[in-house]
Amino acid sequence: MKIIAGKLKGKKILTLAGLSTRPTLNRIKENIFNIMLNYHQFDNKVVVDCFTGSGNLVIESLSRGAKLAFANDINRDAWKIITKNLIACNLQTNTKLTNLDYQMFCKTLSQPCDFLFIDPPFANITCQQWIIDYFYTNKLLIDKALIMLETNVMLQNLQLNCHFKVVSNKKYGKIYIKIIQFHEFRK
Repeated sequence: MKIIAGKLKGKKILTLAGLSTRPTLNRIKENIFNIMLNYHQFDNKVVVDCFTGSGNLVIESLSRGAKLAFANDINRDAWKIITKNLIACNLQTNTKLTNLDYQMFCKTLSQPCDFLFIDPPFANITCQQWIIDYFYTNKLLIDKALIMLETNVMLQNLQLNCHFKVVSNKKYGKIYIKIIQFHEFRK
């Protein structure tokens, strides 16, 4: 895996061996970030990643100018890889890293975010609804925040209220990427 843009462009990052995490492929990651950049830049923004894996999306966001990232992964081996990647990229002071269940992680957050990444292990796709609802109910999304969902199945039963708008819904091979924008004052 490589960082594709920003101050760390070309930097290789470690990934966890095996199937317990799935790093977002570079070409898919590039498309995700290109879509997100159509809505706003990463400069001085806050990023949350509930299932960080190798730290790929967090490091990419920080490389592009995000000021702070909240990163979490319950997998202890993944947490060790993320820690190594953050140190190698000199980003440990910009990242609050935890090793918690996603619900416990969400409950530790108090600062609203601009970007929310929800890329759970494919066996756990039901958590996405819970996370979106939690962030909405607890006012953890700034106006026009972007939420990225990655799954191996199309999310047909996702319930979004009038404050959310799907801005992109694409399939890349066996991977589905949905990007949603939050509008605080939308009617």
